[in-house]
Amino acid sequence: MQELPIDAILPRIREHVARGGNLVIEAPPGAGKTTRVPPALLDVLGGRVLVLEPRRIAARMAARRVASERGERVGGTVGYHVRFESVAGP
Repeated sequence: MQELPIDAILPRIREHVARGGNLVIEAPPGAGKTTRVPPALLDVLGGRVLVLEPRRIAARMAARRVASERGERVGGTVGYHVRFESVAGP
């Protein structure tokens, strides 16, 4: 898996969220906000992590990338909902 800039601070993000803290993450495109932070939060919190993307293609591609990095297929732990299309697990 390719290392991304956000990987260096994922442990701090996990710790902060595990303590019940809120945070806003601001980083340039390609830093890993969409593909690395949600799985890290899922590992800490369990349950559901929702990610909003402004475009359908971005939602589909992000879901594919995250599922691939987790060694899964889209529709299992990782899914997406866009207008008229839903690929999600139970």
